[in-house]
Amino acid sequence: MKLWQKDTAVDKAVEQFTVGKDKEFDQLLAPFDVLGNIAHAKMLASVGLLTAEEANQLVKSLQKIYPKTLGVDFAIPEGMEDIHSYVEYLLTQELGDTGK
Repeated sequence: MKLWQKDTAVDKAVEQFTVGKDKEFDQLLAPFDVLGNIAHAKMLASVGLLTAEEANQLVKSLQKIYPKTLGVDFAIPEGMEDIHSYVEYLLTQELGDTGK
């Protein structure tokens, strides 16, 4: 899942050149991305863009994801653009549209 990709294929050489080692760095950023998403969900609820229930669902799901990001076995699967895309994928799998 790549947030920027539409219905066209991307040449593997081009993708490797533009993305390169980003996934390795994203592995290190994963816990911080999840914590940032928790703060973002709370902020969106505080300004009325999410309901309290939606924010609670997001926070609970993100709190389940967080410890996994700290483990040595945590990896961003092939086909995922980055940690943000992967977290969105996990949230959408669990919460449907609320996870987007």
